[in-house]
Amino acid sequence: MGDIYTKKILELAANIPLEERLANPDVTVSKTSKICGSRLTVDACLKNGSITAFGQDVKACAIGQACASIVARHVVGLSQAELLPVADAFEAMIKEGKDVIWPNEKWRDLEIFKDLHGNTSRYGSVMLSFECLKEVFKSV
Repeated sequence: MGDIYTKKILELAANIPLEERLANPDVTVSKTSKICGSRLTVDACLKNGSITAFGQDVKACAIGQACASIVARHVVGLSQAELLPVADAFEAMIKEGKDVIWPNEKWRDLEIFKDLHGNTSRYGSVMLSFECLKEVFKSV
């Protein structure tokens, strides 16, 4: 399984963009991992089916923080049509150990989590960003 707390994961965890909550979001979603207790709250504004503004409050381990960091770098402009294939590919990589062909190359940074396969105690935290985003799109 290797060392899951790589230098890159720790760097991402220390530099999370969009950490301020939005004053007037269209949607707010909070999710807590039943496995480890990590919690993520996201605020989003949407227009024409895409996220136009985003804020988050991340209370998670370095793994959850690093995933939230990567997602935040690409979330503005994201539509549900773009999210779902990325979320599905990410989940297949994490839970099934599958090699992934990313629907969009900008998501390739998520490959830093491929060593989490088999480490089920980290699944809850690393999946929070995608779980929250799926709920954001369901809410509108």
